[in-house]
Amino acid sequence: MKQFSDKIILSGHRGERTVVPENTMAAFRYALECGVDMIETDFHLSKDGRLVLIHDHTLERTTDGAGFVRDHTLEELRALSAGVKFSEDYRGERIPTAEEFFALTADKDILFNLEFKVYPADEGDRAFEQVEKLVAMLKDYGIADGRVMFNSWSAVLLRYVRERYGNRFQLHGYYPFSLFNDRCEGDLFSYVDWACLFPTEESPARVRPRGDYEAVKERGVKPCNYMPAVYTDYARALEYGTRMFTVDDIKTSDCILRALGVR
Repeated sequence: MKQFSDKIILSGHRGERTVVPENTMAAFRYALECGVDMIETDFHLSKDGRLVLIHDHTLERTTDGAGFVRDHTLEELRALSAGVKFSEDYRGERIPTAEEFFALTADKDILFNLEFKVYPADEGDRAFEQVEKLVAMLKDYGIADGRVMFNSWSAVLLRYVRERYGNRFQLHGYYPFSLFNDRCEGDLFSYVDWACLFPTEESPARVRPRGDYEAVKERGVKPCNYMPAVYTDYARALEYGTRMFTVDDIKTSDCILRALGVR
């Protein structure tokens, strides 16, 4: 099974979201068929404490439901269509459970980028419950720690994982650190192994200035990018030292990276 290495990683964002509805079993199957190195996906807790895969905190954008994910039981969430907003052809797609996702992917030769979407500032201790449930499920499905990256916009959660589990898992944050939706004490570089360099109002380009990549690398953190399928952006990010691309359009991105000689 894949382990983290110096190879440039191609990661399917929410599985895939250009030709199939994001964060559905169809998206994860498609990503596997495309031969990605990693699947990135998002975890919430239902009202009754079950791990489900959906990006937004609310249901309106990607399902035919309404309201917060956290205010619905698993049964209520599973009654919704997670595909109809994308296309009527995908009306039968449901919000996946973590069990469904890992049953499909655990034995595949891929890495995992698992994003915590329950934040301490919003849901208190349920944020830490989500971490413990997900770590336990990885063990249940026999997924080695060396295949797993945890990701969050919460610095508090990343610190919690680092202090509780040490270096068992790779941790992914965002740079500049002002992008985090909360704050915690200590050196934020010590809570991340990977930093996604993200556009800001002051620096709106998809590839941030070279100096930001250098600042991250100087602290022993690997830079990475969430990237649209634009050849020049990929080339510049590689020149600056990025080590992973999280992408929406897997096939186009794969072609670009092959043309650049890194796949």
